[in-house]
Amino acid sequence: MGILLPGQTRIKRRRRVMPLEDKMKILEKLEEGVSNTDVGRLFGINESTVRTIKKNEKAIRASMESVSPVCSKVLCIPRDVNIEKMETELTFWVEDQTIGGRPLTLKAICSQAKRIYKQLVETTGKGNPDKFHASKGWFEKFRNRYSLRNSRLMGEEEPLNAQSAPKYSKQLQRLIRARGYVPQQVFNAEEMSLFWKCMPSRTFREKDKSPESLEEAKDRISLIFCANAAGDKMIKPLLLYKDPNPTCLLEKDKNRLPVFWRSHPKVSLTAALFLDWFHNCFIHQARSYLIEKNLEFRVLLILDRGPNHPDSLFFAHPNVDIVFLPLEGTSYLQPLDQGIIEAFRRYYTKHMFDHFADCIEKNPCLTLKETWQQYSIADALVVIKEAMDDIKPAALNKAWWKLWADVVNDYACFPRANEEVAKIIESAKRMDLKFLDIEEGEINELLKFQALAITERESVSINTEEDKSPEPEVKMNLRKLNAVLRQASDLIDAAIDMDPFLDRSLAFKKDFNKLLYTYKEVQKNLQNKAKELKSEKDRNKEEAVWMKKMGTELESESESESESESESESESESHEEEKVKRKKEDKKPPEEDSGPSGSGTETLTISEKSAKAINAELDFWNLTLELNLERVDAPELKE
Repeated sequence: MGILLPGQTRIKRRRRVMPLEDKMKILEKLEEGVSNTDVGRLFGINESTVRTIKKNEKAIRASMESVSPVCSKVLCIPRDVNIEKMETELTFWVEDQTIGGRPLTLKAICSQAKRIYKQLVETTGKGNPDKFHASKGWFEKFRNRYSLRNSRLMGEEEPLNAQSAPKYSKQLQRLIRARGYVPQQVFNAEEMSLFWKCMPSRTFREKDKSPESLEEAKDRISLIFCANAAGDKMIKPLLLYKDPNPTCLLEKDKNRLPVFWRSHPKVSLTAALFLDWFHNCFIHQARSYLIEKNLEFRVLLILDRGPNHPDSLFFAHPNVDIVFLPLEGTSYLQPLDQGIIEAFRRYYTKHMFDHFADCIEKNPCLTLKETWQQYSIADALVVIKEAMDDIKPAALNKAWWKLWADVVNDYACFPRANEEVAKIIESAKRMDLKFLDIEEGEINELLKFQALAITERESVSINTEEDKSPEPEVKMNLRKLNAVLRQASDLIDAAIDMDPFLDRSLAFKKDFNKLLYTYKEVQKNLQNKAKELKSEKDRNKEEAVWMKKMGTELESESESESESESESESESESHEEEKVKRKKEDKKPPEEDSGPSGSGTETLTISEKSAKAINAELDFWNLTLELNLERVDAPELKE
């Protein structure tokens, strides 16, 4: 290392980030058998870098197939106690009252708490509304539990206004300088609601306005936007929908959507859902962005004070500092509230109208109502991505003019609202003839309805239980992928045949193949998996045939053994029967000679005749022996 002279500073070497495409080429060379040294010499990198790429081969290939990191899930523990539900809903009401500039008193908050608790008891059928008194002691505990110390009651400190806002801004800037943050490291996050199918009031005739259509038009989603003060980084937004697995997204991998997909039956952003987004989306993307910019991973996140931003965020990550805006001045100081959210709603409305107009132009048989009914949340995701892309980095930077004016580069970058409304009117006229005379007031009314806060009825219906229905595993279809790549190949051939300038068509072919590289890698992996699956099926089939053959041989052997056993058993039984029969015949008395005429009714067999003759002879010799003995013992013979 060299020695620095006085007054000199060491220039930090710029970190080189190798594209994924180059890493894939290195892995291909290694698969071909090229050594690490030769690969490093070929690509101009160290041998240790080649070994690191080889070590991370699996992660590199997975990254090549996707555009966003895989996000895990965090289960939300449901709260089923009425008083806890009431306190959660009460915080929303307090926030709405404060932002709307309406005065708050202790009596008003306690009365609202009793009203919400009573409605919850009537809904659930559990509990007694008379047992909850909403006393002053309960209020102080509630205020501390939900960190509502910034909520101003009548008679307390004055709210933040245009005169006192600079004081808070100076305090924040002093903190930023003390911690050494740069604009790229300071982020602001903000939630918003969107009625994603809402249309102007004249869209349908009165007879077409069924209760189902009206309810569908009020279908709401929630979004979390987050961007830094430099304006060059916008974090993937969280999107909260009522259904975890809508039909239109069953074949889509929700981890690869342009939003961080989560669900809640009442589309209510809970603290657990915000922490889920913080850990599994914000941290990953902020770290990757700062590494790419050769900056230290240290972040200052500025949030508004609310029940979905718990105090546990202070200790959620060691490299992230959390600052809460004063509740009374949130709408005045919040950067994303300085025209960004409103601009997004205008962009979304314009692109939604363009979508309807394009569908009708492709299929003139469709009516506006039919096109609107076919508009799904999958289509809305595309429109949301288009609207986000319309938000320029300069506009994101200018939004910090009230909170951190020193970082703003251009104060005249924001498009005028009336110009954007005029574009929405032009898009509306493309949809249907009934919008030819649509006026700016109707569009402003639609945008105003989009910005409505949560009503009291919606607030009471908030339920913090998470939907736990399992998400189906989504996989790429190899057959469809092959069809797409064949169509792409046909398109390249058609372009070459059509274009008289060969160099231009060849350049198009090169660039187009570069775009298809990711899908070709996915195709290669799927083909390898298909081959492995086929070989495994063949092995299983051979094993089944072998097992079947062995089973047949075993059955034949068992049958022959059973036949031999049955034959031996039958022979043994016949021998036993013959023995028993002989014993019976031996016990029979001798029969009188019936003469040659054979007067007897039974006909004797040869064996029976021989047995009878032998028995008769034996009887004769026995009788002779007895007679001889009697003669010896006679007295006259002894003398």
